[in-house]
Amino acid sequence: MDALGAFLEENGMTVVDPPGEYYGRSYYAVYFTDPDGMKLEAMVYKPPPKQTAGGEEEIGWDREFKLRSRARGRWSRSSLVS
Repeated sequence: MDALGAFLEENGMTVVDPPGEYYGRSYYAVYFTDPDGMKLEAMVYKPPPKQTAGGEEEIGWDREFKLRSRARGRWSRSSLVS
């Protein structure tokens, strides 16, 4: 969504609500208007966070990277803060 938001702005589209979390942490969207002024939405939905085996919560949109980093031994509790 972030890349789409940047693409829209670079190509002269009007972004009315920037890429971000809307309606909770599982819903990430960007809102923009088409040339006729119609408001459109692009979105991604991810299921709510799950608990890891160690009891830590997987959070944020970069959850896959955090899990990959944890497997390589570079994970820390502070990396869960967005």
